[in-house]
Amino acid sequence: MAIVLASKYLSYTDLTGEVAFAVLMVIIINGYVALSDLNTGFLYIVGVNLAACVGWGIIDGLIYAISNSIARNSIRNKLLALKSSADLEISIENARKSLDDTFLADFDEKGKEAIAKEIIVHVPHASVSDGQLMTKKEAMGWLSIIGIYLLTGFLLALPFLVLQHKLLAWLASNLCGTAWLFWYGVQLGKFAGRNRWLLGFVLGLTGIMFLAISYVVWT
Repeated sequence: MAIVLASKYLSYTDLTGEVAFAVLMVIIINGYVALSDLNTGFLYIVGVNLAACVGWGIIDGLIYAISNSIARNSIRNKLLALKSSADLEISIENARKSLDDTFLADFDEKGKEAIAKEIIVHVPHASVSDGQLMTKKEAMGWLSIIGIYLLTGFLLALPFLVLQHKLLAWLASNLCGTAWLFWYGVQLGKFAGRNRWLLGFVLGLTGIMFLAISYVVWT
């Protein structure tokens, strides 16, 4: 349910990135709760995991919603400025500058100017949305991120409910998280056009470093 909701309101990049952040956080929490006191109860470990995920999901989701609100209202203000401008040359220049935040940024100056002039022609017919602090999509994105953190925390807590040996459960949980980080690195490399296996290895190694640090610090 959480993934279905998240895929509707979050981009693929946002979704996978949030899972990666959640995995790193759970690795840290697991290390502290499971290893600092080997007598800690299994249900307590799961409870702390989920509580931490809810707390950080609320914070991270709020940051996501605010950031998107700022970006959306910034775009709205740019359109308002174009509509209210009486100077054609200034309007064209402002429209050209606004292209720098899009995939059109790599066009040459002549191409940008041509596109800007075409935009100005259609500005009078553009409708301006109402100013909103937060839209339904942004609020649902916030809730989706909380759901992602909860789901990640629950899945990585499952070994503590299945395995009787705490150290083995900790290792199984975090190796699953490290495998996800490796896959996430591969996806980053794929979209960036870089060596995806190298990026996967780097992020996977990051997860292993977190595991090693947790083990050394908390045991």
